[in-house]
This record gives sequence, C-alpha cells and structure tokens, in this order.
Amino acid sequence: MQIWRYVLAGSVVTALAFVPQQQVTKMASMPTMDANPAFASLKLQKLTPTNVLPARSPVSFFSSRQNKPLSGITICVDPGHGGENSEPGYTGGTRGIVTGQTEGDVNLRVSLLLRQYLEAAGARVVMTRISDDRCQGGTCKRDELDFRSNTAKQYRADFFISVHHNEVGGKPNTNYTAVFYPKHSGASAPLAANISSAVSRYLGTRNVGAKVGDYRVLNQIGSIPGVIVEASFMSNPNEDRRLANLAYNKQEAKGIATGILNYFRTAKSVNVDFQQIFAPIDSQAGSAQAMADASIIRRQVVERKSMFNRTYEEVTIDRAGKQVARRPVGSSTLAAKQHKTSTKTASVSRPSERVEKFVAASQQNAKTLQSTKNSRRVVISERDKAIGSSRPVI
Repeated sequence: MQIWRYVLAGSVVTALAFVPQQQVTKMASMPTMDANPAFASLKLQKLTPTNVLPARSPVSFFSSRQNKPLSGITICVDPGHGGENSEPGYTGGTRGIVTGQTEGDVNLRVSLLLRQYLEAAGARVVMTRISDDRCQGGTCKRDELDFRSNTAKQYRADFFISVHHNEVGGKPNTNYTAVFYPKHSGASAPLAANISSAVSRYLGTRNVGAKVGDYRVLNQIGSIPGVIVEASFMSNPNEDRRLANLAYNKQEAKGIATGILNYFRTAKSVNVDFQQIFAPIDSQAGSAQAMADASIIRRQVVERKSMFNRTYEEVTIDRAGKQVARRPVGSSTLAAKQHKTSTKTASVSRPSERVEKFVAASQQNAKTLQSTKNSRRVVISERDKAIGSSRPVI
C-alpha cells in the first residue's frame, strides 16, 4: 500500500510538470504616426496577449502551393537612396516639399510593405537595405549603386525592383507614375508596363507607362529583368502629404506587387487569385482581383505589309482591349532581307505539283512546235491563270 502512494504521488508531480503554460508573446502592431504628423515611422507596440485564434488564420493559405504563383522566384527589392539625414544628398534623393520627409524613408516604408505582399505570393525576397542607412557607409555614389545591383546578382535574383519617388522644380502640380527599364532587357519592358499601370490605378495618378532609362543600377544587373519605379512626385504638395500616410504607402506596395503578378499572368501564363493571396495580410483584399484585371497589360507583335517590304510593331493592349501604346520593333530593311532570304530559300525547294504540270505542258508544246510545219505560236493554257496575280507561275 505504501508503494502505491509513492507511485500516485510521482504521477501527479509528472503531470503537473507537463501542463502547458501561458506563453507571453510580443506582438507587433501596424506602424503608427509620430507625434509630429508630418512624418511616418515604423514602431513596435506592446499588446496584451490573447488566447483566441486570429480572425483570419493563414494556415490554409500557407499550406497551399496553388496560391503561391511566385514560388521558386527570387526578387531583389531595392529601397532607393537612404541615409539622407546622416549624409544629406549623397545620392540625390529628394525630400517632401511640405513635410520634409526624405525619399529614402518613403522608399523604405513602401519596400518593406512590398516584401510582405511578395512573400505572401510565395516569392523569396532579398532586400538591399532594411534601415534608413546607406548600404555601403561612406563610399562613393558609384559603389553604393553597384552594391545594389551586385546584391541581385549575388543571390541570383529573377527580378530586380528599385523603389523611388520623383521631383520636378517649379511645377507643383506635376504628378504621374513612370517605370524605367534597361534597353538591353526585353523582358523588362512588359514588367515595367504592368507595374506602372497597376501603381497608377492604386494611387490615382496619371500613367505615362514604361520608359527606357539609362541608369547605372539597371545597367549593372546584367541579364536580370529589372525596373526603377518612380511612383509619384514628392514635389507635389498633396502627394507629399499622402506619402506620409502609411495606408497610402501600402496602396503603392500593393500596386507594385499587382504589376509583378500581372506580368506573370501574361508572360508565364500563370493563374493568380489576388484575393486569396492578399487576404491574410490585407483587410481590403476583396477588390484586389478587380484592380488587377483592370490594370493588366498585354503585348503582341503586329506585322504590317506594304508593296515593297514588311514592318513590325509591338502593340500594348489593356484589359478592355484598347491600344494604349505602340512602337516599332523591326526595321523595313530587316524585313526586306528576311523576305529576300525566304524567297531565295523557296526557289531552291521542290516545285509544287501544279508547277510541275505546267513545265511538262510547256515542254510538250515546244516539241509540238518543232515537229509541226505550222509556224503559229502555241499559247500555254496556264498563262491565263497567271494574269492578274503578283505571284509568278514558276
């Protein structure tokens, strides 16, 4: 009986040792505004732990591969500039005309939010910086820019996205969205067009589309498709105030992510459910699919024929089927050479059955002419069929 008492006591002590204890968890809230409303900063706030499950549990989302269209894709996100407060103007970053906020700070906020959207879609995101500092300390501007492009190459990124905001002196009403791409990268053009279209719709700015840009950070990324996003103008007073609002920064980040995913929908023929992807991190994900469908950009090459040559144009078409841009992609000289080569190749190939019959009939008529005393010319019956056609019979 004494032994059973010891056994029972040991069992009770063992059970108490494995009773789950309440874990004190530090939770981060959404970033809030500083006391100075002109600036927006990222802060962590201590919240009371709770034992209830979140309203939208992301477990099913993250366990489903079909909702991760960017799975296996590495994207290098580069928050442009940075460190203007410690080393003013080192890379020419602008400041808000009203708030005085630095471009590097706005670029960083948008880029950190962009990382969340891209990771939700399954991408591996590499950041060139995660704080408002220079990437390379006190080095020159060239080394600073090369570090960013080298980061993309070091991690073998599939895409390079550099986030910026623009300025123009003496024109406070100017405000539009433009995305620049390197001239040597053909895949970057449709990527830039889709990002520009989506960002302009989310921000309500005018879209000037994709443009070729001769920038060192783009020229040094090699064959990696890359773009510089100039989302809007900090020299515009109203836009500068909006950019100090974190919710507005989130709209811009969502627009860039939507543009990247729209590019995958067209170039890679990937199905994307925007609402399911964004829902775990965005309470306004319900309209994401409609916005993505409205801003998607498709491109196709159109052949234009004339009497002497052929030319080719790349036509950009929006969701409604309207042409929004067009540009020549092949010279008439090149087209003429291609046509000449194809004609030459065709001439040495085996003639068609119709041509062979025509040649046989000609030879027979020639023999008839030689054998007959009649000097009248024999008319080849196939000649009438050739009249009015620009294509020679033989």
